Amino acid sequence: MAGTVGMKVAQPEDERLPKRPKKAEEAIAQAKRAKLLLLSSAKGGSTKTTTARNLAVAAAHVGLRVATIDLDLQATLTNWWQKRPDDAPKIDHYQMPIEEAEAALADAMKGSGLDLFIVDTPPGVENHPSAMRALIRLADFVLMPTTQGGPDLDSVIEWWSQTVKREGRPSAFLLSRTKRSAKSYQEARQRLIKHGPLCPFDCRDLEEVQRTHYNGLGILEVRGAAGQDDIQGVWAYVAREIGLEG
Repeated sequence: MAGTVGMKVAQPEDERLPKRPKKAEEAIAQAKRAKLLLLSSAKGGSTKTTTARNLAVAAAHVGLRVATIDLDLQATLTNWWQKRPDDAPKIDHYQMPIEEAEAALADAMKGSGLDLFIVDTPPGVENHPSAMRALIRLADFVLMPTTQGGPDLDSVIEWWSQTVKREGRPSAFLLSRTKRSAKSYQEARQRLIKHGPLCPFDCRDLEEVQRTHYNGLGILEVRGAAGQDDIQGVWAYVAREIGLEG
């Protein structure tokens, strides 16, 4: 009959297939939604933005559909993204106030068609306690970069123990801008391991990594640059922890 192509004929109630249990529907929706990686620490200068952009590039180069989210009013990540070459692997990008991020991300993660959101948080996160706790609860993994300096270690350990740990989300410290020959490097590793999970890879303090801000690239996109193994290691660790290693 004309006009009936694709129509579903209603079945009698007793002949219909049983509906999936609500828990099964929720499990399917959870499996299909995008993952969220949150870069978070209390101090500025801990390389959250540098780590966010380089992990986004690593994800894009293995074929994942990735977006970066800039919650910092200084917009450093946004400025980097605006310089990104047209022929580079695509990375979507959004900038928004931290107070609006929870609702926007909760909706986007369900229907964006993306695989991964990487969220760069501003310094002074203690000034936004409610918003940060909400984002931590939403995250699949919280990565907390820190340098090997004593004050930075004090800050990130306090942030983890007083906030991140209490929310019960998977998380790890990341040593960044490291000087491996310095005595403080091993001391920092030992101190962090005593308090919580530590990414087994660190990112060295390298000029090549810092300069990628100016050309919109990641270190993996700079031929022959030092530091590529560092980022590849961190990405492999995060991808496994977040369930995207495949």
